[in-house]
Amino acid sequence: MEELHLYLQIAETIRRDILDGKLNSGDRLPSVRELSRQWGCTQGTVQRAYHELSQQGILDSRAGKGTIVSGNLTPAQRSKDTVIRRATLVNRSEEFLLEALSMGYNLEEIQNSINIAMDRWKLMDNLDQYNIKKTIKFIGSHDPLFNSISNRFTEIFPGFGLKIKFSGSLGGLRALKQHQSDITGCHLWDSESDSYNLVDVKKIFLDEKMVLLTLAHRRLGLILPPDNPQKVSSIADVIQKRIRFANRQSGSGTRVWFDMMLIKNGISPDQVSGYDNEYSTHSDIGRVIAEGSAGAGVGLESVAVAYGLDFVFLTLERYDLVFYHDQMNEEPFNLLIEWLQQAEGKRFIKQFPGYETTESGKIQYSK
Repeated sequence: MEELHLYLQIAETIRRDILDGKLNSGDRLPSVRELSRQWGCTQGTVQRAYHELSQQGILDSRAGKGTIVSGNLTPAQRSKDTVIRRATLVNRSEEFLLEALSMGYNLEEIQNSINIAMDRWKLMDNLDQYNIKKTIKFIGSHDPLFNSISNRFTEIFPGFGLKIKFSGSLGGLRALKQHQSDITGCHLWDSESDSYNLVDVKKIFLDEKMVLLTLAHRRLGLILPPDNPQKVSSIADVIQKRIRFANRQSGSGTRVWFDMMLIKNGISPDQVSGYDNEYSTHSDIGRVIAEGSAGAGVGLESVAVAYGLDFVFLTLERYDLVFYHDQMNEEPFNLLIEWLQQAEGKRFIKQFPGYETTESGKIQYSK
């Protein structure tokens, strides 16, 4: 990158760190020499960036004392150069796209990778508050499909927003019980009844009538490296071949199911290499296997497809959205029900590999 443009990028990065609260008034910045090494540029380029910010009153540079943040950005500075910032982001996105294409990736692979990255890093405070008349809060089990719905929630249901936090199935039900959220998502298998969710919902919401709205059925199985080099076909193979395992966190629906499978097959957790290596989302499982940090994990087929990994089907599980019955006829809950029951919602779901829509929109009640 030309030095002329690089100093502007350095300055913009520092501005963004102040805006995002990563840097505060009084914080000391790296020396010119240190920052030039980090950016791979000349010291003069860094000095120019520091001078630019000093002229704006954002930094205070003094000989022998280094460079510190002199104050927070003013409202005018916060809104300045928005168009330039967005154009810079588009340019950098295109640079990434061209680099990925030159490495042999196709557009579909790149798009899937971006979706996964968004799934991991998505911040839920980016709603257009001026067009939102009501925002509901979701705390529950991780699901790539529902995360994608949340990204488009205001588009699908104009006037309504959705904030998401992934916590696992049990954590989501408890948060709903404590009124920390408006809706949750879960996929908790009960071995005695061979059913999903209803038993646990009844246990947690003893005297309350709850709605269980089926989002979809998901194909769950073993996520493995490309071409399945160790020819794994079952959980028993993972144990016998001492393959390093990537596990979901305690309280997640996938962890509940996996632990029950261990009990059912007489396998101790101590026999699972990597049992204590816990990850919070299906996307995390896919990532560590793609990186080679683990050789197997239980997760969704959709994640395996996105990462270009192998997948061995183990079970079909139901993912339900759960909320209080008295909200059922209120917006946007009634709109969500209608959407899932209609062709539009089912078409949306069918875009994602590993999901089945046979019972999407089906309703059960806890009492």
